[in-house]
Amino acid sequence: MSLSPSLYSVGLTFQCPQCNFTVIKNGSWFQVVSHYKCEGCGREIRITYPDKIAIFHKHAHLAMPPGAR
Repeated sequence: MSLSPSLYSVGLTFQCPQCNFTVIKNGSWFQVVSHYKCEGCGREIRITYPDKIAIFHKHAHLAMPPGAR
C-alpha cells in the first residue's frame, strides 16, 4: 500500500508510542513529516515510512467513495 493522495485532506490519527497521546493531522502532514514533538509528553517522536504506511492502511476505508463499502 502507498500513501494514497485521496487521504491527504482527511484527518488521520496517530498515538504517541511513549504516552499514547493521540494526534490528528491531515494525511498530507503525515506524508511529509519525519518527526514531531508530542503535545502529551513533550518527547521528539520519529515517524518512519513503515509507520506512515500503517497509518494510511488503518484509515484506507475513509478513501473509498460512498457506496463502495
